[in-house]
Amino acid sequence: MRRALISDIHGNLEALEAVLAHIETQSVEEIYCLGDIVGYGPNPRECIDRVTRCAVCLLGNHDQGALFDPEGFNAGAERAIFWTRKQL
Repeated sequence: MRRALISDIHGNLEALEAVLAHIETQSVEEIYCLGDIVGYGPNPRECIDRVTRCAVCLLGNHDQGALFDPEGFNAGAERAIFWTRKQL
């Protein structure tokens, strides 16, 4: 069985769609998302929608920060997390 691993999407829908389109050409049976779906990029909601179709989807530190307290993030990452929360 061929599997594809994706991670560190950080809300970049354009890049995610390009990667998923390439994966479709590779006879992949399952896609595993290893986290950091949100953070920095402008399309967190759309990226979450796309990866919910993955066989496995893990929570990354930016995903966790968007859901809970963003502990241990620098100021820029923390601002991105609070912006992401508003989008969701």
